[in-house]
Amino acid sequence: MAIVTYSSEELKNYKGKTDWERVKNMTEDEIDYSDIPMFTDDLLPSRKVYLNGELLKQYEKKSVDVPLDFDIVTFFKSMGDDWQERINEVLAQVVKLKKVLTWRVIVVR
Repeated sequence: MAIVTYSSEELKNYKGKTDWERVKNMTEDEIDYSDIPMFTDDLLPSRKVYLNGELLKQYEKKSVDVPLDFDIVTFFKSMGDDWQERINEVLAQVVKLKKVLTWRVIVVR
């Protein structure tokens, strides 16, 4: 396996070997999810920094009003009183993944 770096211009013109027509027509049952890790609490990094159990720093937060679907709020509330913090942690992970997926392309040759 080789890790190859592409410029944004090269990525726009990159033609991979994926059969997108086949992928588009796949059913849920045909998709192999076995290499995707389970979503667990350890994938949600804390936004707080502790030293010997003492809170050193909590990242600045901004309160915003965001309309969320009822089932999303119900799901997170079922996880405990820190449900709003968990929503923040999930969104922080999405931001980190977006940065990784935007700038890295791994090509297997």
